[in-house]
Amino acid sequence: MELRELTKKEFDGYALNHPLGSFQQTSSWGRFMEGDKFHAYYVGGVVKEKIVGASLLLSYERKKGERIFYAPRGFLIDYKNEELLKEFTEEVKKFIVEKHGVFLKIDPYILVRDRDSDGNIIDGGVNNDFVEVNLCHANFIRVNDRIQSKWLSRINLKDKNIDNVFKNFSPKARQTVRRNERLGFKVRDFDFKYIDKFMDIINEESKKYNTVVPTRTFYEDLKRTFDGNIQFKEVYFKKDEVISNIDKMILDVNKEKEVRINNYHNSKMTEEYFIDKELEDEEDIKRLESLKEYFSKCSDDVSMGIYMFITTSNEVVALNGGIVDEFNKLDASYTLHYEMIKYAIDNGYKYYNLYEIGDITDSNNKLKNSYNYKKNFGGEVVELVGEYDLVINPKYTDMARKYFPEYLGVKTIFK
Repeated sequence: MELRELTKKEFDGYALNHPLGSFQQTSSWGRFMEGDKFHAYYVGGVVKEKIVGASLLLSYERKKGERIFYAPRGFLIDYKNEELLKEFTEEVKKFIVEKHGVFLKIDPYILVRDRDSDGNIIDGGVNNDFVEVNLCHANFIRVNDRIQSKWLSRINLKDKNIDNVFKNFSPKARQTVRRNERLGFKVRDFDFKYIDKFMDIINEESKKYNTVVPTRTFYEDLKRTFDGNIQFKEVYFKKDEVISNIDKMILDVNKEKEVRINNYHNSKMTEEYFIDKELEDEEDIKRLESLKEYFSKCSDDVSMGIYMFITTSNEVVALNGGIVDEFNKLDASYTLHYEMIKYAIDNGYKYYNLYEIGDITDSNNKLKNSYNYKKNFGGEVVELVGEYDLVINPKYTDMARKYFPEYLGVKTIFK
């Protein structure tokens, strides 16, 4: 095998078609991360002019010149082929040494086992326990996960249409999506020049979950480097349209009442059933009148929430965003995700990635509420294989592990 540096075009040509590809193994992510002691390398293992493994390698140069390396969600290689993995790792190690590297961390984008939406292992499903064995044979050391989330929620869209996926939503999610459609909630492109609105939402979300907030420049750079592969979407309503829709809903309830009254007088239903349905309708009308009063006090055109999505050849990732606190009770986020799931299906993506959910096996999981919410979309829990370290110079191992979260973790980037 010959390991050589690839052009960005060569690397993307391989990475974007690889089954383990992710937005963090692209030249876009490399460009985004470059600058101020950060450098991106694109390497490929070549056999008979064919790339058989590749990876984006990010390096960070410390004060004394030593470099820490990281392959975010890499390598892109066949982990079943132990000999190939060992040879590729050895060649990467030589490359890193040439660049004054002392340490390498990887966290491959490969799941351990198939799980359902509750996190239960599926009998007869995928079992990738061999990955840890082969990585250890290649001299990697399994370590505790600190850099990125090991647990994700993802919807498999392969060979499915929106009706198939929608049937797997929880009853609450289905009812909410349909109710929001009747009210008139819609999704549109967010005008990025109003990024401060997005940052306000992100800041509020960080307070809820006690997470670090990247700066405005972080998002500006991300949008510029990912170009056509990043979308900002907002869920919104127009006051007059919503009020008109509520009036129609009230009218429909009253029409149903009239039909029921006629049926009751014609002895086509019992008194008990009639009274129960009348009480239900009265509650519906009260609820609708209350909603009408609420919306009448709103502005003419209201943005309820904004999300950022990154697309690769395989998936649409709901990376970050949230709903304005005032509108959380309206559950508008269901509409936004539903519309983006439709977009993913219509454009041939294999997965819709709702992203991190925290360790579902941990009773103290800080993202438990996020996990419970994302379960409503009927996806699968993805447990990734986790983080592995390749010690190149033992002298610097403790230093590298100590500073990795500060320097190279996606959630702790300050630009």
